Amino acid sequence: MTLITYEYIAKDKNGKTIKGTHSAESREEVLNFIRGKQFFPLKIDEQKASWNFDVNLDIVLKVKVRDLALFCRQFATTLRSGITVVDSISILRKQSSSKKLSQTLNMVYDEILKGNSLSASMAMEPKVFPFLLINMVETGEVSGNLDNVMDDMAKHFEKEYKLHQKVKGALTYPIVVSIVSVVVVVLLLTFVMPTFVKMFDSFGAELPGATKLLMTISDSIKNHWLIYLLVISISYYSLNKYIKTSSGKLTYHKFLLKMPIFGQLNNKIIMERFASTISVLLSSGVDILQAVEIVERVVGNEHIKKSLVQVRDGVRKGFGFGKTMEATGSFPPLVYQMVDVGENSGTLDFVLQKVADFYESEVETTIGQLTTLIEPLIIVVLGGIVGFIVIAMVLPIFDLYNVIG
Repeated sequence: MTLITYEYIAKDKNGKTIKGTHSAESREEVLNFIRGKQFFPLKIDEQKASWNFDVNLDIVLKVKVRDLALFCRQFATTLRSGITVVDSISILRKQSSSKKLSQTLNMVYDEILKGNSLSASMAMEPKVFPFLLINMVETGEVSGNLDNVMDDMAKHFEKEYKLHQKVKGALTYPIVVSIVSVVVVVLLLTFVMPTFVKMFDSFGAELPGATKLLMTISDSIKNHWLIYLLVISISYYSLNKYIKTSSGKLTYHKFLLKMPIFGQLNNKIIMERFASTISVLLSSGVDILQAVEIVERVVGNEHIKKSLVQVRDGVRKGFGFGKTMEATGSFPPLVYQMVDVGENSGTLDFVLQKVADFYESEVETTIGQLTTLIEPLIIVVLGGIVGFIVIAMVLPIFDLYNVIG
């Protein structure tokens, strides 16, 4: 199911009115969220779309993972220096390089001054602060080690940012080359090829089969380009619409894990994120059931999320964490076997961190291998396409000699 943003009005213990927003799958989930904060709910409404300039500007302004990592790192530093939470937020809101984050921290600062906790204030902006960060902050407030929690979150977001940059760097070259190649081929077929065709026709030469095929493709693109554009647009829209449904999203995410070349990379990235997040949560004092529930929301793959729901149900019934992971068939043997070791030895957070480090290294290796594989593959494919076009254009020239003779 997709998340819906709800607006709510509630009363705190002192009778003060609290207004905020919360993204959830249902109204009941929002109600449980409000009661979990020990507020008395008064009104819960689904947030209506607004088309004013401010909302559109908020869509453009986004908080990057790098900005969140820097915020967590600076927050931990100020807290360890003996500065209070309120004063720390006051300092950080003025020096953040992200305009959106600075605006949000102003709101958080005002909410804290009203008597709300830091986690409750941050929960009012779920589009800025990830679900994981909000829960970790709440854990830090309860346990009294908020500085350590923020330090752990800084490391977590830094790893996420580095991982994202590595994947982005590996995909940039093939994407750019592919786009340029498509543009060049289309230009050859629509502008260069017709010129040669006119020259051949003037001599009345019989054109080879390859040239006729290329001419057919060229005429089709030149005369029916609008139809091609319309078909591509409709196909993209329909596919995008289907992916947003529950079944479509699940099918798409399964494909991402099994797709050629990149499926292995996607699996390793998800396993790294799963192990790293669980390790951070457990080391901060979060119980295993709550940790798995949080990871369900941040793992980023619907198929793995569905498997984690099964894992959580199994753990709740008293089965081992590793055994329930194995039963789903969605996790590699290394992961659930290491989880078994961590459960038996009582060092699950430490073991999972080692698993995360292993998969981080594996992601780097896989990205390097993919880059090495993709570059020659692109050259071969493009060489074949351009070679066919050149041959189709050169063959008639040889026939012209016979006609002229």
